[in-house]
Amino acid sequence: MAIELTTDQARLIARMRLRHPGADIRAHQRAWGVIVEVREGARTIALVAFDASGRVLADAPLRRAA
Repeated sequence: MAIELTTDQARLIARMRLRHPGADIRAHQRAWGVIVEVREGARTIALVAFDASGRVLADAPLRRAA
């Protein structure tokens, strides 16, 4: 199943790249959509989910591990 990003979804990824210029951005496709993960080294610093209908499914902010 191929999912095409909406304009809003693509803009959100561009903003994530601007906020974290040296980070690695990974996309993980799921049956319901895509999870986009921003990583710095071994840490995940941001997550966002996109469903197949074009919605952005924002989750609660990630807290730093102790």
